Amino acid sequence: MIIWCDQFTAQTIMGKRALHEAGVDTHQVSARYHGFSPSQFGFRVLNPPLVKVENRFLKSRIVFERTDAYQVTTRVQKALKANGVVLMTNTIYAGSAFAEAAMGERGWTHLASAPANFAARAGAALFHMATIETVPFRQYRAIVGELSARPEAPTSPVKDTAGKNLVVQAGFILSKRDHMLETLKLCPEQMMAWSSAARLTERPTEAAIGNEGA
Repeated sequence: MIIWCDQFTAQTIMGKRALHEAGVDTHQVSARYHGFSPSQFGFRVLNPPLVKVENRFLKSRIVFERTDAYQVTTRVQKALKANGVVLMTNTIYAGSAFAEAAMGERGWTHLASAPANFAARAGAALFHMATIETVPFRQYRAIVGELSARPEAPTSPVKDTAGKNLVVQAGFILSKRDHMLETLKLCPEQMMAWSSAARLTERPTEAAIGNEGA
């Protein structure tokens, strides 16, 4: 099972704690520079305390480099085959592929393609998760819901496996977009990663992915 987490401010620690206290052991897919700062100073000084706190609530942390997807792919597949629960955050920092979906009247949101890709290829269940603060520093709400690949939608005429896989991924991504929008309506001020009216896919190629933060 894969849990696809949104970047609300409370997700980093309280979301993991909520799953841990519910008896769910999870494997977090994490960037090497995860934390407060992607700088060397952040990596060596600022980030380790946060990572240490998060690790209390995790079974393991699957750390990746942007240039080496093979090892993380192998570890994620191994965890899924063992019926493990893998946490992935909705960020386009790590990969060269992402999805861009319309949100609201004029907005666009950018979603990681990896969670949908892993779920489609492995046949794993894919869940949405968002953790929001309801009483400042005292009370939090973890929202978890299963994402649908929308099998009721018209099927693709493409008969090859790759084509069918893309149809399933698209269904997951649209379902994720809808769940995220519903949570945004509850507390837009708690969302860490906002998109804009400008489409990322219409920007120059060199600016599209390279400077995204973790």
